[in-house]
Amino acid sequence: MMRLQSEPNGRPQPIRRGATGPFQERLTDTKARVVTAVLANQSCYVQGEDAPLRYRLLTDTALRLAELNQLAGYFDLSDLAYQYDLTTWVQNTIRLLAIQLNLPLPTAVWWATRAENDPIANLVQFIGEDVLPKVSQPVLLSFDEADQLRQAPLAADFWRLLDALQAKQQQPTGEQLTIVLWGKVAWKALAEDGRFPADALKQIIL
Repeated sequence: MMRLQSEPNGRPQPIRRGATGPFQERLTDTKARVVTAVLANQSCYVQGEDAPLRYRLLTDTALRLAELNQLAGYFDLSDLAYQYDLTTWVQNTIRLLAIQLNLPLPTAVWWATRAENDPIANLVQFIGEDVLPKVSQPVLLSFDEADQLRQAPLAADFWRLLDALQAKQQQPTGEQLTIVLWGKVAWKALAEDGRFPADALKQIIL
């Protein structure tokens, strides 16, 4: 997550702390609402039109959640815009999640035995069997650049993933799992897409 500051790769960077002056109160209030929602296991969508300000909120929220012993995996959905290979995207996501949570990477045997499976099912299985049972803290999955979900080639697959994760949250083994989407697109614009789970996500506006 901290690579957002040091290795932006041409993407928006967080607004510098010293430059948040007039927005500091809004940032503090929104961060409190996001942290409260996550700690209450309430998944949410955070809308912020100003990308640097949104990244500042994401960064500050991540640091606060870490202080509160919350494990988190951070993902940039911009990858969906140029990655047409679902299998590769899922493999990268699994590896990144394992690295961020300091868990063992799947072995070659693990991949080989699931080569013919639906990649989304593999990701959900990894979270359900190799992540949640092996950590004692709550786990947050945070997905930035949700705007890509209106046009990216793999958007439909991500919605399938989100549906599967929400089903997992309803099970005893998934109670410590929370999901946060971040983006600038208006809630209404996403909700008009029948795949957006408006009833399951709390709306928070920066």
